[in-house]
Amino acid sequence: MDSSTIVVKYLAYTWEPKWEAIRLESNGIILTTCRDKVTGLIACPICLNANSTCLGKSATHTEIKSEISLFFSIDDLIEHIKNFHSRGLSSKLEEIRKRMGEARSD
Repeated sequence: MDSSTIVVKYLAYTWEPKWEAIRLESNGIILTTCRDKVTGLIACPICLNANSTCLGKSATHTEIKSEISLFFSIDDLIEHIKNFHSRGLSSKLEEIRKRMGEARSD
């Protein structure tokens, strides 16, 4: 974690976010997530589950995380997603590839 990341675990006792939905774009990447109206901090839509928090959609899962990552810029958020969340995605894709290969050999 770099200095541009704020972890809510340390702010939780004194800070109550006022979330608003925001659409961000950088280098052709478009993200819709939550931003705190007071501090301007941008939440990771995966860590926070932006669908149920500020986007007005029903939650796709009910997992509540004890820590969320907040960022000062969309570029920092994109790096977080690429470096942290994409690791799990690549292992899931590999698992699907294996299952599909096994299904073809039957």
